[in-house]
Amino acid sequence: MPTVEFLNAGKKVDCGQYANLRKAALLHDVPVYKGIDGKLNCQGNGLCGTCVMEIVEGAENLSPMTRREKLRLKGQPANRRLSCQCQVMGDIICITSPALD
Repeated sequence: MPTVEFLNAGKKVDCGQYANLRKAALLHDVPVYKGIDGKLNCQGNGLCGTCVMEIVEGAENLSPMTRREKLRLKGQPANRRLSCQCQVMGDIICITSPALD
């Protein structure tokens, strides 16, 4: 069973194979959004880009980047992902709501 460690939340959680990263965070009370984005977001459809996470380790253990991610994250570092578009297939370490460049 894959393990996801949320560094800035200080939590390490188990999730099922192919679990959605955003849903795994929310299920374990890990804050995904900052401020008003917690209420005003696209509910995991990859449209708003507010659920960005920085993948510190294990990027190869996530599903490939989607077209929506590529559009939303254009110009961002390669280790940034939209958590709503990621399936977890192995252990990862991430930071939620990183400062956007």
